[in-house]
Amino acid sequence: MKTYLLALVFATMGCAGCKGKPPPEPIVDQAADGAGAAAANQAQAATEAAMAELARNFERVHFEVDSSNLTSDSKDALTANAAILQEFPKLSVEIQGHADERGTTDYNLVLGQRRARAVLDFLADSGVAPRRIAVVSFGEERPLEAGSTEVAWAANRRAEFRVIDGAPPGVQGTTP
Repeated sequence: MKTYLLALVFATMGCAGCKGKPPPEPIVDQAADGAGAAAANQAQAATEAAMAELARNFERVHFEVDSSNLTSDSKDALTANAAILQEFPKLSVEIQGHADERGTTDYNLVLGQRRARAVLDFLADSGVAPRRIAVVSFGEERPLEAGSTEVAWAANRRAEFRVIDGAPPGVQGTTP
């Protein structure tokens, strides 16, 4: 019995020192992998820079009192925005319609919707696929400028853009 226990102890100690063969390390061509990673990083940086530029350059569109008609200045800005969207065909944007504080909440929500829709229609007529554009109205709820003055009201009668898809992570632009 002692012999059996001694054999068992030695066998256990011997196995404790046994190590299995480690799995083989994957073979990586570090030169090719490094060049590919550098190219991917460079492409990502270029895309992020382009997206930041795009977010800065989307122009707000302003409207007259109680109107969703586009002015000639608005059409010029939207022509520039359409060119940006055509240059970046994977982008999708949200058009946010806004109104000043005058009028009821319900009326201003409808007016903001009409303004955003007018912008969408112009962009679609300029060759931007409508499926790339979402429309939302905030009415008077998100003023750009606080106050009850003509200057504040004029600033708040607007449509603006937000990139919602196709941008690198962390790059969600709105107009300045």
